[in-house]
Amino acid sequence: MNLNKVISLDTEFNNRLPDGKPIIKFMKKVINQKIKTLENTSLFQELKLLNIHSDLENDILLLSEPKDTFLIEEDLLQFIENYKQEVFKAQKERVPIVHLITNIKWFRLFEDIINQSGIEIYVSKRDYEKMDKEKNNEKIKILEEYIMPSEFHNYSNDINKSIIIDLTFADWNNKNYSLNFQKLIYKAMKFNNILLLVKPGDYVPQFENNKIKVTDDINSHEIFKYTNVFIYTNKPYSNEIVSRILYYAANSKVIFTNYNYSLNNIIPSVILNLNKNDYEISPLNGKDAFDVINKNRNKVMYDNTLINVLSKIYEDIYGEKLINKLVFNLRRKHDTSNNFFRLSMDENSPFNIFINSKKYDIEQTLFFPLLFLNEKAVNFNDNYIRYIEYNNDLTIKQKLSISEKNIKEKKLSIIIPIHNNGKYLKFKCYNSIKKLSCFNELEIIFIDDGSTDYETLRIVEDICNENSEIIYKRFENGSGSASRPRNVGIDLATTDYITFLDPDNEAIDDGFSVLLDKILQDDEMDMIVGNIVREDNLKRNEINYYNKVIKENVNDVIENTRDILIKTRLTVQSIQALIVKRQILIENNLKMVEGAAGQDTLFFQQLMLKCKKVKVLNQMVHSYYAYVEGSVTNTVTHRFFEKFYKVELERIKFLEEENLIEVYMDIKFNFYFKNWYLKKYETINSVSEKNKSKDYLDKIIKLYEPYKEYFDDIEY
Repeated sequence: MNLNKVISLDTEFNNRLPDGKPIIKFMKKVINQKIKTLENTSLFQELKLLNIHSDLENDILLLSEPKDTFLIEEDLLQFIENYKQEVFKAQKERVPIVHLITNIKWFRLFEDIINQSGIEIYVSKRDYEKMDKEKNNEKIKILEEYIMPSEFHNYSNDINKSIIIDLTFADWNNKNYSLNFQKLIYKAMKFNNILLLVKPGDYVPQFENNKIKVTDDINSHEIFKYTNVFIYTNKPYSNEIVSRILYYAANSKVIFTNYNYSLNNIIPSVILNLNKNDYEISPLNGKDAFDVINKNRNKVMYDNTLINVLSKIYEDIYGEKLINKLVFNLRRKHDTSNNFFRLSMDENSPFNIFINSKKYDIEQTLFFPLLFLNEKAVNFNDNYIRYIEYNNDLTIKQKLSISEKNIKEKKLSIIIPIHNNGKYLKFKCYNSIKKLSCFNELEIIFIDDGSTDYETLRIVEDICNENSEIIYKRFENGSGSASRPRNVGIDLATTDYITFLDPDNEAIDDGFSVLLDKILQDDEMDMIVGNIVREDNLKRNEINYYNKVIKENVNDVIENTRDILIKTRLTVQSIQALIVKRQILIENNLKMVEGAAGQDTLFFQQLMLKCKKVKVLNQMVHSYYAYVEGSVTNTVTHRFFEKFYKVELERIKFLEEENLIEVYMDIKFNFYFKNWYLKKYETINSVSEKNKSKDYLDKIIKLYEPYKEYFDDIEY
């Protein structure tokens, strides 16, 4: 067999791992099931680390490719023969068989056996991108990215102002998202020490500054001395960097990187670089760094390792949990349903837990050393988890930046509607607000619209405990959209100016500060509007409202807002990219449509017509993540159309009252209906949901029936 014709045997630098021994010592008796795999696979050693039995009587046969990059032909043929024999034996004994791809280079050698035997395949998104789609197997199940337990090498809460610049994914010849090396190094000089990590053979200029080191050895344990890492890629819409980022996250790093839609959903605590032409990297203060490190590490090691893959496979086959429930003797009453391994209370438990801190993730942070490091007890301040009567605690220390509160007069109220999106609230929205130069002039208003998610409730409690100036109101039951919390926030605001920011968006480029400074310079200015960047899973789109207005107006100040609204074809901008006088909202009784979706577009148009003087600014204000899992606009059922029908009821009233209905019908209606409603409608698979959704589309059409002469041929 000529292997070179079957597969490329070149070493991939990206798949190399440090040679040091893993530090994981997984707690025993957490997994009692028996899973067998072949020797000379990555899985064989990993299952040993996890204390998983590999006896003759197995619950599952877990197959994979050889772990080695290079094998002589004789050894490879022997491996394939062993693979066949194990499949035959398992089929004879009726043991479930699955194949987990861990070395995509060798996978093609096993495809025929897998297909002939009807074996289910599990594969990460990154490896799935490399598979031959023409041979797509119906039994393929695609997994979120994960790391192996053996990749856990470093547990530390020590924080320093040093950074690794990982350029091993940089394509120096790729002009798309091209690397500005000089600017990157300039920005990195904010850190005390810099380690440049490059691919072997890449040219790197000589540096006279002794704080900069260069290495092409990812095996170097030097990387564990650095708290921060910036990892660069020219492919922000690929999964290629995700596993490397998960590796850094597991090993106690604060991580900065380019935008990547997968990362935003998997691990929101990774700090994304949202400016295509710049690098926003700065050392965090001690508390923020501690929070990010713990969230990164907890998220990956609890949710994105081989353990979770095994758990999914086991549940797919048997419909049962792979992980045993752990029992704790709790000294504080709190909900534990969302804690890892389904913690429960029992007076006879071998564990004792006392939680007095308001930190939202304290249970996971405390339990981590017991579960993954085989510690017997751990404490954080006066909080602890320990085996009963064991007092030799590992102490988790949090380093805080101590500074006097800089209390200033509040000038701008920023209203943040919350509903079950706490992880984004803390690591996207709130952390980005803290970077604003106007932060101390912000009146921050949290309105929780009936969150039921335990993590969100704890995060809100944690943030409000950190910042006692936050105005916080909670509704027990949700209203179905961001309108009610925004309306309530307007009523609670005490400053002269209002803006908004959703938890899953980020303030960027100090935009709110720039807008605030400009509007305060002119008492007659009713509203000021900037630009936004929209990121999804395909491309970056800068929505430049400034340019659209400038094309139709003599300058950047609008004094005939109706005229500009019409000339710009009723174009709207995000209400999170503007600052408006509160007086405009109160005097005109402007409210958003409650329980509706898409209400902010109507609200922007209402604002424009009620303002006498508006300024537009060529300034980025916030990022909009258009590919956030679970968001209203990404979750399509008949409820989606029901919420949009509610806003259409108010939209047509507004258009008629303002004598804009014919303008809207002429330039907006058909395009919007076809390219928004119908495209969303086409994504629905359920016949029942499709029929219910059609009812609402029919109702929307009927609303506009008096103007049917404007209708195009619309079929759905």
